[in-house]
Amino acid sequence: MFVRQRRIDLIQRALSKILDEESWSPATPRRLHVGSADASSRGWTMVVPELANFFLDRGGSSAPRLCRLARELHCPAYEVDHTAPPFGAAAARGQAPVVDVRGPVATTLFEVDAFGRMRLSGAPSVCLPGVEVASDDVGFELLSIAGDLRERMTALDPRQPMAVADYLGALAGFPGWTRHGDDLLAIGAAGELIYEPPRIIAGAHARPDGRTHVTAGITARPSETRAASGRSTTRAVAPAHDRRGRRPRSAARPRR
Repeated sequence: MFVRQRRIDLIQRALSKILDEESWSPATPRRLHVGSADASSRGWTMVVPELANFFLDRGGSSAPRLCRLARELHCPAYEVDHTAPPFGAAAARGQAPVVDVRGPVATTLFEVDAFGRMRLSGAPSVCLPGVEVASDDVGFELLSIAGDLRERMTALDPRQPMAVADYLGALAGFPGWTRHGDDLLAIGAAGELIYEPPRIIAGAHARPDGRTHVTAGITARPSETRAASGRSTTRAVAPAHDRRGRRPRSAARPRR
């Protein structure tokens, strides 16, 4: 995933905010490692999530996380899927799907503008069912891309999806990103995105901002009858005499 924001701390803050809006199970780990992130000199940050299609998942919301993150950051973002879907573009045209187990055979481009609007181009995606593919050819329409870059992208051979995916990464300053794969941490990623789901505890009260806070529990003694309380409670009795043998004033006859 590529987002036009170089400050990873702002991405972390926005990501935590949109994930807080989702419903989390008590079985969710207390600390969730989202993925590694690295910024380029072109003003973009590449995020490699630990879970596949993490940013395309809706998380119980109406829009994918990629759209909500771009809207929260007020900046465009795009994601490149260069893995072979079960049903590629050929299946969408009514033909038999072509699947090559030796590597990726199709590329899907998910582009999102600063308002959270999404556009798909390339191969149909099974990650977002019901979302129409705008064009069979991979290309930008929502994001601002220079004309010469568009022409270069059009000249690429669609039968080489790795080259197309690498070029899409090069636009953000990460050429050859597909060859690094899961070794991004080994090549010196700038930071990591960590999310801590809100703690779900029985008896927690919801706050107006959607989070929960826990009130300290107060242990109450079981209720007792007046007779039982009278038997178990010792009354304080003033002493009859002090150490000198005199009666204390509290025990003497009250003054008039």
